[in-house]
This record gives sequence, structure tokens and C-alpha cells, in this order.
Amino acid sequence: MVTAGAWGDTRRELLRFLGSASLHELHHAPANELVGRLNGLPQTSFACDVSVDRRLALRREFMATRASRYGATAEAVDFVSGAEQVRLRVNAFVADATKQLIRDILPPGSIDSSTTVVLANALYFKGAWSYPFDVLTAPFHVPGGTTVGVPAMTTGRSQYIALYPGFRALKLPYKNDVLRQADAFYMLILLPDSGTLSLADLYDKAVSTPEFIRKHTPVEEVPVGQFMVPKFKFRFEFEASSDMQKLGVTRAFKGGDFSGMVGGKDGHGHGRLSISRVYHKAAIEVDEQGTVAAAVTVIRMDGSAFEKKEPPHLVDFVADRPFLFAMVE
Repeated sequence: MVTAGAWGDTRRELLRFLGSASLHELHHAPANELVGRLNGLPQTSFACDVSVDRRLALRREFMATRASRYGATAEAVDFVSGAEQVRLRVNAFVADATKQLIRDILPPGSIDSSTTVVLANALYFKGAWSYPFDVLTAPFHVPGGTTVGVPAMTTGRSQYIALYPGFRALKLPYKNDVLRQADAFYMLILLPDSGTLSLADLYDKAVSTPEFIRKHTPVEEVPVGQFMVPKFKFRFEFEASSDMQKLGVTRAFKGGDFSGMVGGKDGHGHGRLSISRVYHKAAIEVDEQGTVAAAVTVIRMDGSAFEKKEPPHLVDFVADRPFLFAMVE
């Protein structure tokens, strides 16, 4: 959404960062096409919001893209005398969009009178397993040699499991009441064999090889022997602006050309805005019933115009050591 409002070299840097040759290609990238369909599905939602200084006007073309591509709401706000109210408004939008899974994306003091535009988006998923699991306490081997007892999911029901050199894969489909495909969404768990393949090596393979996920998703159910996957939940948050600059996005942080996004109320204005902060939070909870997950990004922009193989008969899948997981559509 930020890229859609950028022009010139600022847009070119952002497109390169996002892996697209043009805005048209970006809008039609598979990830964007998927996001556009999420709001029609019962398990998912995607919400965007723009807060713009009331002394500025969003450009007509940007407003059209905002509405048609991202379904974003927009509100004129007063950053000078009401910065804290804007912060609370954005936090409330995020909490509502993620069913309270993520709150307080913007910390106290993160919005002030030099803020010109705040763009927020929130992605939410809630999926129930096709078949719920039983729960038991099982040993889990933590790196470093410690073993702890953890609440874990187990079953005697056949599962989608496949064995590959150095690791095995488990596909856990989510129930789907609307689409014809029974498993449009699923969780894929990749478990390195003990002592054969490191988690880091498996991760490198997964992220560097195109179609690795698709090619290593099991397609047949097999009878299970021992089966255990821990219940887990975690949260992760970071401020991304320094990482983005290391990856080549510099102009957007130093008075970039965002004249495709905003202008003065009189239609004039050079659109010299700078991204000052990029806040990101993600959360996931996995238990015997299913999965709840959310990811939120909020971008604060400041302006200079104002103040500043065949498996054996029974296959084991015992995730009693670190593993990778992906949520896949």
C-alpha cells in the first residue's frame, strides 16, 4: 500500500524490496491475489486502515487503489493535538481485526505531532483441524540437552505423513466448510531426523528452494504408530525500519517521493514524506482443536511540510525436538 503511493526512485526501491518489477506486477503477485480473497473465507480476514493528517488530502488514484485492492478504511485525524487518540484508534483497529490476539501494536509515544500518515494492516486466521486430537504430556528435547514434559497432541487416526532424506513431513488439514478443496488451508510440519539434518539446514532448504513446500507436502494418509506434536504458542515483535534499509530501501526513510499518496488540501504539495517506524507483531496458538494466528504491520510516516519415499506400514511422527512449521494455502 505504501508502494502504491510512492513515485520515482522511491517506488523503484520499494518494488525491488518486494520482489516485483512494477506496481501492476506487485498487485497481481500471488500473495496479493490471495490476500484479496481472504475476506471471503470463514477462517480468515485481512483489514487495512489509513490515518492521514487532516491538513492533507489522499490522492484520488491512491484512494481508488486503497479501496479496491486493500479494502482499506481511511480517516482524517489531528496529529498535532490528538496524537494519543490516533495511537489508541490504531491499536483498537488492530485488536478488533485480530479478535484481540494482538494488541498495543503502537507503544506509548510512538505517534506525535510530526506524524503525517499511519498505515496499518492486520491478517487473521482461525482454523479447526479436520479431526481434533487427544492431549497427553510427552517429553520434548530442548537444544542443550534438557528434556521437559509438554502438553502434546496425539491420535491413532491415519495421518498425511511422508519420509524424505534427512527429515519427515506431516500435513495437518484444516476443516473447510465452503471451498470444494477439503484442505485449502493446512499446517505443514517438517521434522529433521535426529542427528542427520540440522534444523538450520532444513530451514535453508525450505526458504531457498522454489516450490519446496509444495513438493514436500504429503499426499496420502498412512497408518500411524507413535504420534506426538506439541501444543505451542508464541509471539514475536520487532521494529523493521533498520532491516529494510539494510535491504536497500533508503529513499523512503529520507524524504522519499510519496506524491502519489498525499497532497495539500489545495491539491498542491510535493509529497515529501519519510517512513520513520515499521512496527510488526505476529502471534500463533496451536492446540488440539486447531490454530489461531495473526500478523500486523503498522507503518508511521512523517512529513516535512509540518513540524517534524514409500513409508512403512506404520509411520511414526514424534515431534519431540525442534521442528519447522508453515501455514499453507
